[in-house]
Amino acid sequence: MRSAPGPRPYLEPLCKAHRKLIGKFRSSNSSLTNYLKRFALRHQETDFLSGTTLAILGIDDKKYIAGFFSLAPVSVDRTPAQKVESLQRLPRFPIPGILLAQLAVDERARGQGLGRYLFEEALGRALRVVQDGPLRARLFVADAVDEAAVRFYEHFGMTRLAEGFPARMVLDLKKIIDGS
Repeated sequence: MRSAPGPRPYLEPLCKAHRKLIGKFRSSNSSLTNYLKRFALRHQETDFLSGTTLAILGIDDKKYIAGFFSLAPVSVDRTPAQKVESLQRLPRFPIPGILLAQLAVDERARGQGLGRYLFEEALGRALRVVQDGPLRARLFVADAVDEAAVRFYEHFGMTRLAEGFPARMVLDLKKIIDGS
């Protein structure tokens, strides 16, 4: 995966030791800030199939959460997924995927390529899970919260399945694994 062009963050799974840092996180999207502050740690401690990873910048008392992402298992209804040509011949069952449930960058770290870095890191982890097991999934999935998020995900080749927001978007992992 590529590194962020600005100062390189280090990645850590969210844990109780991050509580002081969580309160200082500010995203331009209040629902993402709210998720990190109110729900992420609880999900991390109780949901063994999903997890949140933090990107931390700075040292000692100057550390802050520059961004984060959460991954979780998901299934996608096959009917809207037919918009993706490579998925049209799959059996008529829900398609398993890995959901990029949350991806956010702190306002202090915007414009440094951190969103791209976090997306690529999340996608890389999803690919490792799919290739090495124990889960099998065909799709990398995101729910774009607005048009800017749609454009961001489209930049990585994701396809929008429906209008409105959140807009479900998918990327066929098999095409990446097969190199096609």
